[in-house]
Amino acid sequence: MTTYKEIFGKQIKQVSSDLTDAEAEGQIWFNTTLGSFRTITAVGAWANSGNMNVAGAVRSGAGTSTAGLAFLGRAPGVTTNTETYNGSTWSEVNNLSTARFGAGGAGTQTAALAFSGRLTASPPNTYSTATEEWDGTNWTGGGAYPVATTGLAGAGTQTAGLGFAGGIPGALTTTNEYNGSAWTGGGALNTGRSYLAGFGLQTAAVAAGGAPRAPAGNLTEEYDGSSWTTSGTMNVARNSLAGNGTQTSGLIYGGDDGSLSNKAERYNGTSWAATSNLTTARRYIAGFGSAGNTTGVAFAGETPSNTAATEEFNVSIFSPIAASWASAASMNSMHQAASAAGAQTTALVSGGGTTSLPNYSNVNSEEYNGTAWSEGNNRSVSVYGSMGSGTQTAALAFGGNLYPGVSNATEEYNGTSWTAGGTVNTATESGIGFGILTASVKAGGYIGGPGVATNSSEEYNGSAWTAGNNINTARSEQPGGFGILTAGVMFGGAGAGTPGTVTTTVEEYNGTNWSTVNSTSVGHSGAWAAGTQTDGIGGGGAPTPNSAEAYNGTNWATTASLSTGRSSANGLGTPSTASSALVSAGEPSRVVTEEFTGEVVLLNTKSLTNS
Repeated sequence: MTTYKEIFGKQIKQVSSDLTDAEAEGQIWFNTTLGSFRTITAVGAWANSGNMNVAGAVRSGAGTSTAGLAFLGRAPGVTTNTETYNGSTWSEVNNLSTARFGAGGAGTQTAALAFSGRLTASPPNTYSTATEEWDGTNWTGGGAYPVATTGLAGAGTQTAGLGFAGGIPGALTTTNEYNGSAWTGGGALNTGRSYLAGFGLQTAAVAAGGAPRAPAGNLTEEYDGSSWTTSGTMNVARNSLAGNGTQTSGLIYGGDDGSLSNKAERYNGTSWAATSNLTTARRYIAGFGSAGNTTGVAFAGETPSNTAATEEFNVSIFSPIAASWASAASMNSMHQAASAAGAQTTALVSGGGTTSLPNYSNVNSEEYNGTAWSEGNNRSVSVYGSMGSGTQTAALAFGGNLYPGVSNATEEYNGTSWTAGGTVNTATESGIGFGILTASVKAGGYIGGPGVATNSSEEYNGSAWTAGNNINTARSEQPGGFGILTAGVMFGGAGAGTPGTVTTTVEEYNGTNWSTVNSTSVGHSGAWAAGTQTDGIGGGGAPTPNSAEAYNGTNWATTASLSTGRSSANGLGTPSTASSALVSAGEPSRVVTEEFTGEVVLLNTKSLTNS
């Protein structure tokens, strides 16, 4: 009898805790603590990726997980927008000629098809028969689709395409095949439907789910190039879902099962099995992916508002534990638009607003040790909207609103007491600060009344402020900022002269110049922020007080939302990393604290059984 050692080259180990090295894949060991044989298995999981440039729903897609194409949709009006995806980043490219949504899509990133779809966002509704072909640079007209409809699915390639189903008129059973220039009729579906998932080839396609949910919502049909055959039913009936893959290895995700769905299922050519859920539940979702059910990209959709969020599915021996926020000890005093410095377990917050005018601002400072807040010595200047940088034992606080007037004062903290530092050149409030006590940056903010934002930027060397090159977009209303003197980030806030108008503009600082980079998915006015230029996090404020977005130095991606929405809150100081952030106080919950734990990726282990 062949032994495990003879097959694998190693004996079964006895260990008190599970193996954690990726090289353990394929091994079996005995965990003496659990009293069971254990191994590593591959599982599917979704992870957030870069946001699209245009949020929308009822979009169409084509291509693979690393070379995808998104086009058309409702955003919220009917759009001709086209974007390419390289596995992490979306880029705007040339648009289609005919705006529509709910169109069929097929092909690759460099040779795609878009056909039919709805032309109007509101009644009277009109529909298109237009087909457009994409060559990697431009869209050109193709043969007219035989039915003017919407909510249809597509499969195949640009020269061997397939269109099927649709919602006008009624739930269609129509199937049409494309040869690169013209459409001809194919075999009819057994059950009419619209807003379904479709994938595969012209001669081996899959139709899954769709509206109406009864009877079409959990039905699967397979196409062999001439006729459709009923296959295994889905586990969750739904419509407005998306999918990708092949006839023997497919993946579906999202949709509407009576409410917004985050469900995903994998298909083996016969039956469906539930897999890990999407991070963001949504309907009217779109997707594309590589052949097979081990990868996929889900994008856009309604949450119920239009979203630009993108998620990638991969099967791996590693299993992520999602990022999350946890409640922490409340502050002793109220703080809104205060200055902040330090890290999650060594934080400092000072000044800021309390309840109401005329005694709105305060001089109070508090320190956090990772467990509780304790009172520190007070500041000399009572201000609202002051900015901060540094650490808990070497911090800066500068600027702010004195009621009346704007402060040019700087105060330095040594872990015990506050002393005066060099005055700023441009007195401001509600801008940003980042860096350390001897190398900090101050940028943006109010210089007078509401809407009077500045584009000024200054650097502090430990004793004096020096004017630096201006930011590109003047802004105030507490944008977010994090990083160090030679590598910083600024996002959100409100533009000059436009109080209440929130921007998504992001700029990076290299120690000399500011440059505009990829935008956040939503604006943040009254933001909090933490981290470094390549590992940052920020969010909150108007218009989405619960929101949080992670920054990897190139793209922003939605991450776990705060439990308590807030504006003008305090993010932990910098330098730090985004995986262990702290957010405290803010409006309206001026004492509430939450701690962030970033996504953790572990080996996926399981016990072996006789079944």
